[in-house]
Amino acid sequence: MKGYVFWSAVWFGLIAAGFFVADRLTSQAPVARSLAEGRREIAIPVARDGHYYLDGAINGVPLKFMIDTGASYVSVGADFARAARLPKGVPGYFSTANGPVEGEIVKNQDVKADAFRVSGLSVAVTPAQGLVGLLGQNFLRRFEVSQSDGVLRLRLPAASTAGEG
Repeated sequence: MKGYVFWSAVWFGLIAAGFFVADRLTSQAPVARSLAEGRREIAIPVARDGHYYLDGAINGVPLKFMIDTGASYVSVGADFARAARLPKGVPGYFSTANGPVEGEIVKNQDVKADAFRVSGLSVAVTPAQGLVGLLGQNFLRRFEVSQSDGVLRLRLPAASTAGEG
């Protein structure tokens, strides 16, 4: 009986490792590429959890962003704000999926998401947000945003106040 349990565990481990390797080999990284008319675009594949993620930074401090078209502001947790040495902001109240939250709004920050950078943005700081920032509308509205076939695209319009970074 012990032999069956051992070999079952070995086979289960091999299958799990195979799925892990296949997932890593088939996952797509965000791609920035040139388009016609000098435009720039980032194509972001959907993650396994159904969300879209980009590596970025606030004031040069790295952070992973989840794109949240329902969020008004770029938003980070209090722990990240401390690590990034964001200045104290003005009190703010935010409606979230988990209900109302009190936090701060820190003005005039530099936000970078992959190849795109926007300066002078307000960033919401909430107490328990976690390690992933939200890329909200105050960043996204500077780009053309489209989604189809499991890919979200951010495209820099021809006449834009946002920049490539």
